[in-house]
Amino acid sequence: MITQLRQFAKKSKGAIISYQIYDNWRTKQRFHAGKIELTSGSTHSSKTIQESLNYIDQVFADYLKYANIPIEMLRDKRILEIGPGDNVGVALKFLAAGAKQVICLDKFFSRYDWAHQREIYRLLREHMNEHERLIFDEVIDLETGLKSDTQKLIYLYGSGIEEAEKILEPASFDFIISRAVFEHLYDLDVAFSVMDTFIKPGGSMLHKIDFRDHGIFSGHHPLTFLTIPPSVYKLMAYDSGKPNRKLINYYRSKAEEFQYETHVLVTNIVGQEDEIIPHKATVTYGEDYTDETIALLNGIRPQLQPEFRTMPDEDLLVAGIFLIMKKR
Repeated sequence: MITQLRQFAKKSKGAIISYQIYDNWRTKQRFHAGKIELTSGSTHSSKTIQESLNYIDQVFADYLKYANIPIEMLRDKRILEIGPGDNVGVALKFLAAGAKQVICLDKFFSRYDWAHQREIYRLLREHMNEHERLIFDEVIDLETGLKSDTQKLIYLYGSGIEEAEKILEPASFDFIISRAVFEHLYDLDVAFSVMDTFIKPGGSMLHKIDFRDHGIFSGHHPLTFLTIPPSVYKLMAYDSGKPNRKLINYYRSKAEEFQYETHVLVTNIVGQEDEIIPHKATVTYGEDYTDETIALLNGIRPQLQPEFRTMPDEDLLVAGIFLIMKKR
């Protein structure tokens, strides 16, 4: 009977909604009780050591490549990384490249296996030159983890970017970076305003953002989560970090509002598992998407909520972006 109920819950849209509402309520209660440890940011728990090393290298390389940042430009810069999850390897890469300080900020604490993490850090250090190892040793102890007395790398958790004005100084960062974080923020208007106060003139924000439903309606149409009324979806997602349903048009409007020099690169297409590599500003029919993609959109468009139903195909088919915003 239990197995049958689980199978029904996976297939039934109504059952999925009910479970997600319960899960959201449960997460809210846990957070208010001070239990902020989650597995959603435990990126490396499912990776092999080599996969983790490759992932760290790729994330760091993407920031430099798509924002067109020479590595020499990182020297003496201050960086805010939002949502680092269970590993500070990317922050270590920035420090090794000459950054003055990296502050990692996370609302939740990502559960991790220290033995697994220690091996990742050990091999990261092994691949560094002598000077980079000195920097590494200032911030990481391979027996105990992140050193509490270092000012080069600071990990703050328990507050999201929306509340960060209480703990961070304005106009103090040259770069604000994140990967697969913005889709989980529900006060994005506030988050952008706060980040605007933190970034120095001439500084940049670099964010990779996933618009997909993160498996909520697995087995259903990939845009099923856009069919849920806003009041119901808020009960499902607001307190548990599930996707906020902000799509490419929202980020364009934010860039216009703040008058940043902005580049929006498409990383993913609805219904396609593989990323577009390299990411590109304009996707092309026949190359990046096909009639099958348009048919997929048309198949669910009448069921979408009004704010999504009228979006042009070229926007609705975008399932992820890399956002580069430079403050003038």
